[in-house]
Amino acid sequence: MDVIQQMIRGGGEVLAKLLTHKEEAHEIVVEQASASREACILIWSLLAAEDYGEAERMLLKELDYNFDFELYDTGVEFFNALDKLSDAELAAHNYARDRIDAGFQKQFAILIDKCGFKNNTSNS
Repeated sequence: MDVIQQMIRGGGEVLAKLLTHKEEAHEIVVEQASASREACILIWSLLAAEDYGEAERMLLKELDYNFDFELYDTGVEFFNALDKLSDAELAAHNYARDRIDAGFQKQFAILIDKCGFKNNTSNS
């Protein structure tokens, strides 16, 4: 994983230098993009390792801490991939089907919060 992280980080830094000729001004943006890509890779790795709960936990934590639309898209794809699994496959890895919908709803709530929208679906 360290090699992949270094490649992503190094590629982002080179791109920032080429596009802006200002390394310092865009260093934070490069670090955030790099962190987002690292999180996406880790989430897919956890999915491949069939550690669905840990992948969901990391996804929601990263979205809440460091919201990014690339990471949000990864979350949509992640929950769609889980939804395609059978109930038996999910249960074999201590993951229930109702967690898919709940996780996606949490992800959507983070989107609403981070983008500053009001949630008009409150229960009256």
